[in-house]
Amino acid sequence: MRYLLLALFAAALADCQPEKTTDLPAAPSAEPDSAPVIDMHTSRIALDWAGIYEGLLACADCAGIHTQLTLEPDGRFEIVTRPLVRDAAPSSAQGQFDWEPSGNTIVLDAEGGGKRFAVGEGRLLLLETGQTQPARDRADATLPQSSPAWRSTRQDLGDMLEDHRWMLVDATDAANRPIDALFPDAERSFVFHFAGSRLHAPGGCNGFRGAFAIDADDRLDVTGTISTMMACPAPLMEADAALSALLAEPLETVLVRGVQPTLVLLTKAGDALVLTGELTPEARFGAPTTIFLEVAAETVECEESIRGDGLCLQVREISFDEQGLRVGTSSEWQAFTADIEGYQHQPGIRNVLRVKRFEPVAGPARPQGPIYVLDLVVESEVVAH
Repeated sequence: MRYLLLALFAAALADCQPEKTTDLPAAPSAEPDSAPVIDMHTSRIALDWAGIYEGLLACADCAGIHTQLTLEPDGRFEIVTRPLVRDAAPSSAQGQFDWEPSGNTIVLDAEGGGKRFAVGEGRLLLLETGQTQPARDRADATLPQSSPAWRSTRQDLGDMLEDHRWMLVDATDAANRPIDALFPDAERSFVFHFAGSRLHAPGGCNGFRGAFAIDADDRLDVTGTISTMMACPAPLMEADAALSALLAEPLETVLVRGVQPTLVLLTKAGDALVLTGELTPEARFGAPTTIFLEVAAETVECEESIRGDGLCLQVREISFDEQGLRVGTSSEWQAFTADIEGYQHQPGIRNVLRVKRFEPVAGPARPQGPIYVLDLVVESEVVAH
């Protein structure tokens, strides 16, 4: 009887269980599948990277490689390179580029030599083999992006030369060794000024003056050089002599355009002079007014000093006639709270300066008030205390 009751209880329990079916959906998992997360901050998505990039990349046996790389939105590229060697011919290649999974680096195909570039805001940074993070402070591994506005206003070489002041920042000989003689003092770099047909390059002892012309092949020919005859420490005089020798024959020019353009001058002997350009005040602000300022030998205390030491120059405006003689009555001495670009005051020396005064149009990217730029030191006098 006991076994019969157990059997009947098991049968009743089985009748209470739901009937199994194959039509029911599978039970949901504890963690449902989610859509892949897209990083909206990668260079590929966040930056306007398509365009033209241009600059000088490092070269093992030359002063650099002028490189222009164009990236198209559909993944096509064109790269044009030219080593900074006299009469070297440029080479070009076209192909496709891909993005690495990170979305921050592109890789050119075999036509581009497999080069890898980290894509940054307005620039590409060349990556060496195995490198994952770019060296952001290396100018010789950076290609700045050219803006559409810059490309639409491309000037010829002559206009570019005149609209910029060109500072000599590097020089190498035919063996790619630095020409140290051109850099005797870190505070006195040569700066080339082109105006009309005249070239002026202060920086050494006496500076450098001459006439220049540009031929149909954009070669720069400097002639009729002259200089003052001041005596200076030997390194400064040797710098003048070295520059004069390098400019004695026509120079091949390579212009790297951009917000801060680069000008490379190549000599017949294989030397390379590298200069960076900065827009002149005339190119930025328009035509100036020329004034003459007499600068007193000693400075004075003033509340609006921009020097950081609470001192200001003492100046007064003076006038000269066509014969160069002072006329009229000088104005009163007053504290000068602005800066005179290019002028360095030496205590105990009175100077008369010919100065260009610019009046920039007001705007968010424009400085407030007049801009003063030294044009010429007319007189200098040591004043006894």
